Amino acid sequence: MSSPGSLGLSRAIAALAVAIVLVWSLLSGVPTGVGAEMRVFGLTVVVAVVCTGLLVRSAPLGLWSGGPMFFVVLVLFHVPLVAFSLAGADIPGDDVDYFSLWFTPNGQVLRAVWLVAQALLAFTLGYVLLGRRRPTGSGPAVQALDDEAGRARAQTEAAMTLTGTVIVVVTVAYVLGTIALVEPGLLLGQGGKRLYDATVAANPSLTAGITFTLSGMSLVVAGRRSSVRTVGLVFFGVFAASTLVMGSRSSALYALVGLVVVLARLRPMPRQVIAVLVVVTGLVVVSSVERIRDNGLADTSVGEMLGSPLAATVEMGATLRPVVETVSWVDQGEAHRHGMTFAVGTIRFVELLAGVDREYSAVDPRLVGTLLRDRVEHYAIGYSIVAESFLNFGTTGSALLFVAFGMTFGRWDRRGLGRPVDAAVYGVVFSALLATVRSTSTTTVTTILLGLAAVVFSIWLGSIRHRSAERAVQQAADRAARLPATATASEPVSAVAAP
Repeated sequence: MSSPGSLGLSRAIAALAVAIVLVWSLLSGVPTGVGAEMRVFGLTVVVAVVCTGLLVRSAPLGLWSGGPMFFVVLVLFHVPLVAFSLAGADIPGDDVDYFSLWFTPNGQVLRAVWLVAQALLAFTLGYVLLGRRRPTGSGPAVQALDDEAGRARAQTEAAMTLTGTVIVVVTVAYVLGTIALVEPGLLLGQGGKRLYDATVAANPSLTAGITFTLSGMSLVVAGRRSSVRTVGLVFFGVFAASTLVMGSRSSALYALVGLVVVLARLRPMPRQVIAVLVVVTGLVVVSSVERIRDNGLADTSVGEMLGSPLAATVEMGATLRPVVETVSWVDQGEAHRHGMTFAVGTIRFVELLAGVDREYSAVDPRLVGTLLRDRVEHYAIGYSIVAESFLNFGTTGSALLFVAFGMTFGRWDRRGLGRPVDAAVYGVVFSALLATVRSTSTTTVTTILLGLAAVVFSIWLGSIRHRSAERAVQQAADRAARLPATATASEPVSAVAAP
């Protein structure tokens, strides 16, 4: 077993190496000339592989930690097309013609891929600086608590379960009920992804319901095991299955990854190989969802549903396109937004509460979605945290933002292990940030704030229930203490009164 000193030295060396490569990429700019495509694509693939290993090695819980999980999802949604192109392999799936329309080795594509490589390097640098393995590596520590503290914790966990389940039941019923009224065919697998996206776009409250479901599930999983918790899990299972049938992978994918990360903070997880199998299984599910959303459930065979994990990575990797589009906008004179797109969702929410007149979300120029509708044919291409960070802060600013992301995850991953409240908070924030991998951040801040409010409410409710239970225990103890004295005082009276 390595000593803490040697582990610290190896981490410092790894951080220095990553920092050197990152600074070099920022100073040198995107390679040009003969062989530029090979150098750009090669660096990105190597960075994805090497940095994944560094993150897993640095993380307290290995691949089960939130930082590596976030990074793997980021890679899966941005690097697969680059890897296929670098290997000279045929792209599997039925979308080759679509990819050829935008994924060609021109200057904008190379710059977009270079931005992805810089984001991966920056995130890894931030994480390695603050992340470190626990000495035992055996999983979350369980704190020893006295009786009263244990009872208080149990009440808080029960309150989180109750609050989370109420949120999940209400939001799932609302989302599925609204879809059943507006487009009932979707629930039967008819219409596919395009109809699903159009339905959600026409009903913004559905987006809020879906994202808040993820926050509710963080509380359910971090809470106490009970029949109430089972209800929450059942409703979430119905929600996940329904979204998959309707052709949407993102909602279920984000929630499932978030649940795994929360569970890993509370109890020991299987070996790393199981995590790899889980990822592969997830890719098969993604592939089947792609088929369902393109062909409809009735016209998709079992073989097509099983599909190929490689085809799934290709479909996911198309998230690189928003990065290419954003690079194109900036090259054509688009001004950087300096953080506006990250804050505009909260701004619009405050405007709504204040009764301020505002434009509809579909035409509000502050929203990235408006740009996509105006500038991209068949605009339903999602978005990307890499693209949005570049749109707001440029190349260097984007790298600094990802360093901050990495440092945040590195700090969170090694703190609060084994504590349910910390796990619930982590799950709320993690799920909201994970959603930005392939979508805009419009609802991210609002979702986090609402989720944290639910956690605070759970703590308050748990404290009330704990105080009430403690009062009941104390009253019972007081009654028990008074009974012997009463009986003793009454005995002489009974004796005198006896004939």
